[in-house]
Parts: sequence; C-alpha cells; structure tokens
Amino acid sequence: MNRLAGKVAAITGGASGIGEATVRRFVAEGAKVCFADVDEERGAAVAAELNGSGERVLFVSARTQDEAQATAFIQAAVERFGRLDILVNNAGIRHYHGILDTDDATWDRILGVNVKGYAFCAKAAVAAMKAVGGGSIVNVSSNRSTAAGGNMVEYDTTKAAVIGLTRGIAYDHAKDGIRSNAISPGPVFTRFHEKRAAALGKTPEEFVRGFGQGGMLKRPARPEEIAAAILFLASDDASYITGANLMADGGISAVDPDSLNTWLQQGVSAT
Repeated sequence: MNRLAGKVAAITGGASGIGEATVRRFVAEGAKVCFADVDEERGAAVAAELNGSGERVLFVSARTQDEAQATAFIQAAVERFGRLDILVNNAGIRHYHGILDTDDATWDRILGVNVKGYAFCAKAAVAAMKAVGGGSIVNVSSNRSTAAGGNMVEYDTTKAAVIGLTRGIAYDHAKDGIRSNAISPGPVFTRFHEKRAAALGKTPEEFVRGFGQGGMLKRPARPEEIAAAILFLASDDASYITGANLMADGGISAVDPDSLNTWLQQGVSAT
C-alpha cells in the first residue's frame, strides 16, 4: 500500500543519513519529494538515482538557516509539484562542547541550523499547507532533548528547543488541519559515524560496539528504521497525533538513569 500516494513532501538534510532514508521511503510510498541539502554533489546523485527526469524528485541546494533560502526551498516544492502536504525538518549539525568551550559564533551556527532553519521551513510550509486544507510537519529532534550526557551542551539545547517549536506549531495550527510532531532518535549509525570511525582509526564494526549499548535493543538504529517512524507520523495513520514527541531510541529513555548515563557516556567517547 502506498501510504503517501498523491502527497507532496519537503525534506531537509535529504542527501544522507536519516534524511536520505526518508526521501527514499517517501518515494517508495508514492510521494513526490523535494529535498534540500548543502551537499550538492550527493544531493544531485540521490535525486538522479531516484528519478532522473525530475517528475517525482527534486533536489534543491539550500542553507535553511537563511530564511530566504528556506522559503525558496518550500516554494520550489509547490511550484514543481503543485502543493505541499508534508514537511520533514531533519537537517542538523552538532558541536562537541561543554559550556566553557562555547562562544557567540558556535551558538549562532548551531541555533541557526538546528532551530531557525526548522522554524523558517515551517513558516513557509504552514502557509502552503493552509492553502490545501492541512498537512503534517515532522521535526527530527533527539533523545538528547530530554537527557543530557555531557560535552554537547549546544546540541542538547537546540534539540530541546525543537520540542517546544513542535508543540507551539501544533497548538497554533490545529485549526488549520496541520499536525506537528517531533521524533527523537537515539543513536543512529550513518555515514557521519563511518567517517568518525575512520578518523578514530576504527572499523565501523569496532565503532558500533560502544554505540547504543545503553538501550534495551543494545544497538544503534539504521536510518531506515527512523525513516519508517517518520513515515508513520507524516501519514494519515497518525491522523489523531499532534504535539507529540516519539522516542525512537531503542528503549534508552525507558531504562533506569544509571543505564542511560552509561550509554550517553559511551556515545560521547565513541563519537
């Protein structure tokens, strides 16, 4: 069953990781997809692989922390495909800083990408969704939004802010038929972590042994598993869910604090 047949989706950070997996899953489920990323080479390659003619997939190079570029990205989706039904805010960056290592520049950069970029895309998307009678927004947060683990104070702050943004949009625009939800993954093994493993002189198998061990499933997620959860929230299967934060973390948030802290410390040391 194609759960997104007839739907048009915009996805940020779609050239790799969770974003790429979501682009691929949405296309497989019948959606037309416009996705943005700063990696032009990878983004163009993904789009060409999925649909070289551009009838189903459109790639846009955009830095969504710039409001004009975020707006242009959403407008590109509407202009190419005629409407917008779904927004997945996924693009994000991380810094490995404690509070004493932060400064104005690092705060501006991460707040720009991880919070303002989400807000600017949502602003443009809400206007487009209102024009067609509603839609669904899914914001990718993190289990670090609710539990700190050290050495990522800026990232933790931005991911908590995403939850507040999600709920604010849900409250304000329920009357417009727009649902807004967040998903909070735990550890997800992506190309980013493959590069981190290489930088540390480890194989992916060696790296993953210390990654995600604090959860009940004792492993990190695959990007495709998070994409499946995003699909659920974006689709009509979740028609009565809004303002929610889905913890997709392999049970990490449901274990006792000592076990949770073990995972967080392992994740920081491994990455």
